[in-house]
Amino acid sequence: MPDPRKKIQHLISSLEELRLHIGRKDLAVGKQKVNAMLFFSLANACLRGRCVLLYGGIGANKTTLVNLLGSSFLSRTLDEVEDMMVTGHPEQTEEKIVGFLDPRQWTAAAATAGSTQVLWTNWAKSNWKLINEINRFPSGKQNLFLEILQKRKISYAGQVCKLGDTCYFATMNPELSATYPLDEALLDRISACVPATQPDFLAGLLLSEREREVRDLAGMLPRLTPQEFACLPEKVAERSLAGQVELAILSLIRDFTLCERAPAYDKTQLSGSKPSLGLCSGCHYHNNPEAICWQIDEGLSDRVRQDLRAFCRAFAYLLDRDADLPVLKAIAPYVIWHRVTSLRSVLERPPYYGVGKLAHVAMLVEKSINRTMNERAEMNLIFSRAVDGELAADQAIESLSTFDDPIARLDYIPTLEQIR
Repeated sequence: MPDPRKKIQHLISSLEELRLHIGRKDLAVGKQKVNAMLFFSLANACLRGRCVLLYGGIGANKTTLVNLLGSSFLSRTLDEVEDMMVTGHPEQTEEKIVGFLDPRQWTAAAATAGSTQVLWTNWAKSNWKLINEINRFPSGKQNLFLEILQKRKISYAGQVCKLGDTCYFATMNPELSATYPLDEALLDRISACVPATQPDFLAGLLLSEREREVRDLAGMLPRLTPQEFACLPEKVAERSLAGQVELAILSLIRDFTLCERAPAYDKTQLSGSKPSLGLCSGCHYHNNPEAICWQIDEGLSDRVRQDLRAFCRAFAYLLDRDADLPVLKAIAPYVIWHRVTSLRSVLERPPYYGVGKLAHVAMLVEKSINRTMNERAEMNLIFSRAVDGELAADQAIESLSTFDDPIARLDYIPTLEQIR
């Protein structure tokens, strides 16, 4: 079977030619520049079991883009894909979202048939799930989506709908009168959050040239066959991660999570104390611009490591390149920024001015990866040789104690003390 990547490339060019998606190339992957909203959506369509959140103002083409991609990847009409999505509002019921009891089973003839029958909605049965305006769902309904993303199945009236390999998408507008805060646990299960911006002046001119309706133009997009759509995760998995990328990912997670005064070195286990509340004020690394942990309130879970690895591979597949450090540097901020809270005193300084959270996290990511590949090179070599048995643990500990690095002090040395 031919590689579907060529058809995806045709889809990208068709979206622009038909004036269905024209966005800034705001994401640099090495020397290549692409539109972040489009490529994260495409990457998520190539994966399974991940969820991408598109966040931005009204009319930023978030919902339309996901539905257009669904039409192309599922080989369905745009109307059919739109009928499968659910849209948030406070009165939305569980029955409207996932399904309801079949009333025909209560007849005398069906009463002896056995188990309860549930009529699942198109959204519940689909392997392309869009939760539109997710922050218009109150917290109780958000818990439903949290359970679905966690268990990959839907339970209702004693029946279970197994979701299998599914692509999850969500859209979210800024805070309005009818919106609710997103639960932190739900945010942690969202793999990537991508800002969606309004069309700029040039994009507005190009969009004005579109004379036909979106539904008419959607039918002109290339379509993937069911076999091509099903094989995408396998094609992505064929892209192997370089050893440097694996090391950079692990070090990145630890840089965001380490805290010298936290129980088990995990800031999420603290009872009411965070770096922003003074936890790190007496720490050796506090106010050290090279240290990251004191600038972020929450640590990162292992789900972040899994998402970083998955999206590195997906972007490498889409761009037909190696899953290397430039790919990791490009995608990591979008995988992390919605899961953490930047220290307010840091975020309010120039150049962030209180609103550049993504830029702040991108700076921290860049700093962590560069330090891992440069200043930590000797430290990493000593640790790896000790783990492989090429260097005595006591000798390695003595050498590592000379490095003023939180990973050496709080990860490497305690690990070697256990194995010596």
